[in-house]
Amino acid sequence: MDSYQRKHVALIAEGVLILTLIMYFFVFELFHTNILISAIIVVCLNNITARFFTISYLSSTPQIVTSEHIQKLNSIESTAATVSSILAPAIAGFLFGIMDFKWMIVLQIITETLTLILTIATHFDSNPIDKTKKKIQNLNIFKSLNKYPMVLFFLIVTMCLNITSTALVICMPYVVIHILKYSTTISGNIEGVYSVGALIGGIIITMINLKSTFGFIRSMYWATSTQLLILGLMLFTLPRYVLFIFTFFEFVIGVLDAMSQPPMFTYIQKTVPERDLGKVNTSMYTAAQILTPIAVFIFSVVFSKINYQMIFFINGVVSLLLTFLLLEIVGKGINKNE
Repeated sequence: MDSYQRKHVALIAEGVLILTLIMYFFVFELFHTNILISAIIVVCLNNITARFFTISYLSSTPQIVTSEHIQKLNSIESTAATVSSILAPAIAGFLFGIMDFKWMIVLQIITETLTLILTIATHFDSNPIDKTKKKIQNLNIFKSLNKYPMVLFFLIVTMCLNITSTALVICMPYVVIHILKYSTTISGNIEGVYSVGALIGGIIITMINLKSTFGFIRSMYWATSTQLLILGLMLFTLPRYVLFIFTFFEFVIGVLDAMSQPPMFTYIQKTVPERDLGKVNTSMYTAAQILTPIAVFIFSVVFSKINYQMIFFINGVVSLLLTFLLLEIVGKGINKNE
């Protein structure tokens, strides 16, 4: 990605998505049934192009605004994404009830076209182009991060904490529906509280002017692991209030996630030179999610065999120990200059 103008990459990704949706519309018109395969292809292409667009945009932030406004822009974008995640299901449900599915495809084509137009209108300074040709070597997602030890360190901490944080995401619905025998509606409502917390967290981080981005990110790691331990303790000591506990901590995690992500992006965008931002962001995105499927599999198996209160408690202890080990022992030898 760093070998091309990032605005061009974002425009191409958005253009490919629009063409895909147009073709999907005609396929739907011709074959009203048996379009499962085409729907799967569209969803896959949608995710791929969205990833290209997102990484291109994130890598271009220093070219769009000045350094002192980077955090503000990241915070506003994060808050806007949260608001859309809250409103989108309700709007989609309403529209699906009053119009045919084909017109919903047309509506998405229109919104994606507006996105394309806004991207064209957005001013991007030209990013440095890496014109050197290198032989393709081993696929090592950490390779582009080796020059930035602090960024690599943050990534490793994030990967580790993603495993323990998966416990609530995966296991809360399992506990509520299969163990406590509540409805999927209640489980969905509890999960919805996360978006409310994320919205509030996004508003808070938008109003804060951080003096030390590194110190704030570090504090967020401690807060995340500490709340996981408190979650486990409360499930043990207050077994009658499980629904309230899950609801409260979905809200807390939403707030913490929304407050930690923009400063992380800001730190990367200010630390990594523009010529490497595309490679670094791609590596960060890939590596941060690479262990999540493993965590999902582990917790899915464990929760069917062991008491969920014990699992949440052990998960909290492990999370806190990992944070202490990584931040206070391993991280001591890493340069923290911003």
